[in-house]
Amino acid sequence: MKYIALILVCCSHLLTVSAGSISDSIPELPLPKVPATLREPSVRATYIIEHFWDEMDFRDTLRSHNREFMEQNFSNFMSVFPYADEQAQRTAIATLLHKAEADNSAYIVLRDIAEKYLYEPNSPMLSEEYYILFLEHFVQSPILGTTTTNRLRWQLEAARKNRPGMTAADFVYTTRNGNKTTLHKTASEGEILLIFYDPDCEHCKEIMGELQTDKTLADMVASGRIKVLAINSGDDYNLWKSTADSLPANWIVGYESGELQENGSYVLRAMPTLYLLDSNKKVVLKDVPPAQLFSLLRSYATLSAY
Repeated sequence: MKYIALILVCCSHLLTVSAGSISDSIPELPLPKVPATLREPSVRATYIIEHFWDEMDFRDTLRSHNREFMEQNFSNFMSVFPYADEQAQRTAIATLLHKAEADNSAYIVLRDIAEKYLYEPNSPMLSEEYYILFLEHFVQSPILGTTTTNRLRWQLEAARKNRPGMTAADFVYTTRNGNKTTLHKTASEGEILLIFYDPDCEHCKEIMGELQTDKTLADMVASGRIKVLAINSGDDYNLWKSTADSLPANWIVGYESGELQENGSYVLRAMPTLYLLDSNKKVVLKDVPPAQLFSLLRSYATLSAY
């Protein structure tokens, strides 16, 4: 095993982007040679993603139909996206998909990989924002067929709900003491960590345990910097009631009868689902993996220390 690093050089500053561990046996596309005149990291990142697939001929089916090869290079490609702006990302995706249209089967392989890496709930690269950029092309493609396109249209509609920057959809919930209130009426001076969970879900128990034992989160909750709102959205009120007190006393623990899923205001593809909202209930992070949440909270804590 080895690690691939994409080096973005700006004056004397080196910014290293890890593309993750790979097998020595999987070939990789050569990295684009960035002109020395491009020195800003964001500009260099833009050049890399816009030229990443220059050496790839999708008519070469030995490579374009090779899932391991395509997955590794897709992973490398996407690892640079956080360092480029949205317009560059859009241009790079349009360029990639246009090239992939040279072979229908290769295009379908690429579509499958984009869904696996960017949309499947347990993917470490989960990003609906990036997946939306792919979906906007996929739903227009005649290559994929009506059944697949209809499914992708549903995914696109779901991904566009409660996006970062949008006000989170409101809903009614019952608190541990039996009172009814709403998300928008839940007062908080800082962010709200909104957790949709199932008390009978083993993965939920695992993640909820991580959240309860994370010192940064605990300190921020204790100081009032963050309020945790854990919502059981389902049809088993008695199960929720019997387990609600097992969660921390300084969390708000509530029950929602499942109407928010029935009316489509939230699409909960896996439990638990984590959202981070600001004090005005605008979405900061949507359906975020715990590691990404913890990373952001640590950055908050570091900034507040200065």
